[in-house]
Order: sequence, then structure tokens, then C-alpha cells
Amino acid sequence: MFENFAQLLGLTWVQLLLIPCVFIIGGISKGALGFGLPFVTVSIVPLFAPLEVALAVNAVVLPISNFMQFTRGGLIRSTLYRYQTVVVGILIGAPIGAYLLNVMAIQIIELILGVLVMCFVLVTLYNPKMKVPPKKERKLGIGVGLFAGVIGTMTTINGPFFVMYLLGLNIDRRQILAALGLLFVVSGLCFSIFYSVFGILTVERAQLGVVCAFFAMIGMWIGDRTLRFVDLQSFRKLILCGLFILGLNIFLRGLG
Repeated sequence: MFENFAQLLGLTWVQLLLIPCVFIIGGISKGALGFGLPFVTVSIVPLFAPLEVALAVNAVVLPISNFMQFTRGGLIRSTLYRYQTVVVGILIGAPIGAYLLNVMAIQIIELILGVLVMCFVLVTLYNPKMKVPPKKERKLGIGVGLFAGVIGTMTTINGPFFVMYLLGLNIDRRQILAALGLLFVVSGLCFSIFYSVFGILTVERAQLGVVCAFFAMIGMWIGDRTLRFVDLQSFRKLILCGLFILGLNIFLRGLG
């Protein structure tokens, strides 16, 4: 049964066992730092399995892992109203990203992904401040959503665009978490739809995604507990150093 399922996915049983383990690691990063799940998973899984598998599984895991984040804060209506332009941008950009993913060679996707991961690490380390003028919030929101929709659908990574935009609005942590939950749910659903259309997300990969979502939540719980015993800044730097190395590896692999 187990080996048959692995064969349906085009994987060996060893690869099938390793993928949920990677989502535990990604969950630990998200639970401890509040970010990093897709960065970790799309950086590690392609080291031993096809990139398409990592993208497809993330398309299932991300909406599930972020739905609770969006709904539990009690800011559903206000969040939907304030960030509707960002949502519109995502909905416009997602099909463009899906088309590019379908026509581009996998090496080009790996180059983009590698650069994106390394840039994310540098931006996180130096933490530049970006201020969004209130009068330009909605117009800028469309641009952020559009760019995140395109790049996110190609790589399942769009968090940095959302985070920098939200930090520029100077809102509190509760509002940021609610907004990120909404934007990740919308973009994650777009991933699922378009990956299904182009054959990246199959029934078997969706089933694996549900399993990996469970393991990601275990990792998130471990990550939250880890901070009780490990210094946050040291752990953060360790995760970022690891991500940079993985991003460089993906970039070099894309160069061939």
C-alpha cells in the first residue's frame, strides 16, 4: 500500500518518508519565528525530489496552516475590507504566474527561487524600513498583490512582499497576523487551483499535502516550545544562514 502510493507519486518510499519530515522542519521555523515554512520546504525537498512535488504539497499545506491564523483574531470583516485591493492584485497576478510556470524551463524557476530565497535572508537580516503613505495604501496594495501573485504562483513564496508592505503600514501584531492569514489563504487557494489546471497538483499530491499539513502543525508546536530553551536571535540567525546556503545551492543548480 505504502510503496504503491509512492509509485503513484513517482517517488521512492524513502523520498515519501522524507517529505513530511521536511515539513516538520518548516513548521518549526514558522512556529518559532513566524515565517519560513515555504522557504524551508521548497529549498530542501528539491534536493531529493522533484520541485513540482514541493510546489504542489505547499499549495495544500499553506491554506490549511494559515486559515486558523486568519479567523482566530476576530478581525475578519475589517481585514477583508482593508486589503481587498491586495487580494485583487493576487487574483490578477496568479494566472500570469501559473502561465509562466507552465512555459518556463525548470532551471529558470530554480534560478528565480534561489535568488528569492537569498534576497529574503538579506532583507530579513538588515530589516529595512518601508513607510506606506495612507493615501497610497490601496494603489500600492494592488501592485504588491500583483507581484506576489506572479512570483508566488511560480515558487509558492510571496511572504516577503506581504510582510514589507504590512510593516510599512505601521499596524500592530494582531492586525499583521490577520492580514497575513488572509493573503496567504487567498494566494494558497490560487496555487491549488492553477496547479490543478496545469497538472502539478494531482489527487495523490493533494493527499500527501494533507498529511504534510499535519506534520507542519506538529513542527509549529515544537517551534513554539523551542523558544523556551533557545535564544531567539541565535535560532533566527541559524535558520537564516541555513536558508541562504540552500538558496545558493538551488541557484547554482539552476545554472546547471
